[in-house]
Amino acid sequence: MAASTQAIKGGIRLTFDAVEGITNSVERMHETIARTPLPCSTQPAAATGAHGVIAAGVYAIIRGVNGGLREGVDRSLELLPNTGVDRRSETEIKTIAALNGAFGDHLEATGNTLATPMGLTTPDHQVHLNSPALATGFPQASPHLVVLVHGLGLSDRNWRRGNQPGMGEKLQENLGYTPLYLRFNSGRHISTNGREFAQLLDQLCAAWPVPVESLSLIGHSMGGLVIRSACWYGHQAQASWLQPLQRVVCLGTPHHGSPVAKAGHALNRMMEKSPYTAPLAFGKKRSAGIKDLRHGYLLDEDWQSDGTGQPLPERRRTVPLLPNVDYYFAAATVGRDSQDPLGHLLGDLLVRLDSAVGSHRDDLRQLAIKPENCRVFHNKNHFDLLHDESVHRQIIDWFSASQCDQVTDGAR
Repeated sequence: MAASTQAIKGGIRLTFDAVEGITNSVERMHETIARTPLPCSTQPAAATGAHGVIAAGVYAIIRGVNGGLREGVDRSLELLPNTGVDRRSETEIKTIAALNGAFGDHLEATGNTLATPMGLTTPDHQVHLNSPALATGFPQASPHLVVLVHGLGLSDRNWRRGNQPGMGEKLQENLGYTPLYLRFNSGRHISTNGREFAQLLDQLCAAWPVPVESLSLIGHSMGGLVIRSACWYGHQAQASWLQPLQRVVCLGTPHHGSPVAKAGHALNRMMEKSPYTAPLAFGKKRSAGIKDLRHGYLLDEDWQSDGTGQPLPERRRTVPLLPNVDYYFAAATVGRDSQDPLGHLLGDLLVRLDSAVGSHRDDLRQLAIKPENCRVFHNKNHFDLLHDESVHRQIIDWFSASQCDQVTDGAR
């Protein structure tokens, strides 16, 4: 299928943004080379008079041409018919999701059509949260709902591999749950997505065709952090959807941050220390979502600046697990067994084991869950947690055991 009109418009606009960003970076590097003596050089810096004026004029012309072309192309694209988001192919959806993960906050701030609005979907269609639409779309609606939340740079389509049934379909087949999938812009701050997700769950439970008896949330990677953030904001607002909330499953979630995000931050800080590499330190251009993964920020207060513009030390607030909700953590490790040092060093290649299971040297940050509610899968990586049959079986077993416990408690 050809790309949708919105994807074409957004992609072209992002290209013009990239040209402007590269032009600015090259200009800053040019100025640095002209004004700063080279390392170990005994010669003074180059004169910046006429040379600087000419260079500034050249870069101004490039920006002017780029801006003029942008405006002309934008006006031309407005004449194209709008095919809408419902006609996007699976490849296009996944590509846009990856762009959202990398630049999602920029896309949203610039009004780019590639910015993904938050919403619920099924494998077949988007879900409209009003009672008539839900009644029509879900004639066999179950009172037991499960919402699956994807991770950074992924989409709702990543819960399935090809034509194979995914985790949501298996929960529906084995336990009668109705699965829904959250699609969101993973480049926004986790707390921004968490607050909006909390509001969306309120709308969902209020408009669902039958009374919601149980609500379960499953999050992969960043998705688990979005869920925990939503639970916090829902709890603060005394949201009604927390009453049927019974289970939260986190798959490879970096509760205490991701070493990959921390390494990227460290590299960027190193490049900023040299005037010659500082213009190439694109770490500041990382999306807000990626930056939040450095420490696992869940709340606005965690990432908000003190106004100086300087990077802040880790200061995230402690966000406890909700009472009366069953939490389950599944982690992966590339190690062959619990004794394999490779697994302890690399975790699942993106998230370390201690972070995925909520372990922390600070007791206040420790996410203590029942041992039987935590499972480590060996010889697997971060993305195996989405599709592996043994992971699916474990989640079904957890849900089944939880249902039995609730039936027993109700009979007492």
